Amino acid sequence: MLWQRFRQGDEEAFTLLYQRYVRVLYSYGKKLISDEAVIEDLVQDLFIDLWQSRTRLADAESPRFYLFRSLRRRIHRAGNGRFNERWDLLDEDLHPIALPKESEIIEFEQTQKQKDDLDTWLKSLPGRQYEVMILRFYNDFSYSQISELLTINEQSVRNLVQRAVSKLRQLTISAVIYGLFLFLLK
Repeated sequence: MLWQRFRQGDEEAFTLLYQRYVRVLYSYGKKLISDEAVIEDLVQDLFIDLWQSRTRLADAESPRFYLFRSLRRRIHRAGNGRFNERWDLLDEDLHPIALPKESEIIEFEQTQKQKDDLDTWLKSLPGRQYEVMILRFYNDFSYSQISELLTINEQSVRNLVQRAVSKLRQLTISAVIYGLFLFLLK
């Protein structure tokens, strides 16, 4: 297991951990606070501290979860618990765009519009609901992991997701009605 090899001082395992998680941690950090330089420093410091304290670390069931939780704590301490309410959901570095045929361009533009709409709707959610949705659906954490990460009980996480989904449904229905209204006006 990679985590165990890292804890035993295997530099290659540490490099693999770093390469596997640095981008996703940076992306998550940018969603919590807007200062990219601070996020870069916090992520780098996390990995430096990780290497230096590797022999004292417990066995992690999920290195990804451990790293997210560690970064979140660092961000919380650095920002006195004040997270940015504006999060960017699209990481263009992860999705390079080639110039396809006209039909593919149209399809891409429609998909991009849907992503932009979803991004706008998600950003309209209250901060906790937004963070829970990001952790659950964009980072694929379980309810219990989110509960532990945010230090709230699992039922609260489920309630936050349910409220967020309900609000997103309302926004979607409103957008469809608005689109039909505009179409009928033409």
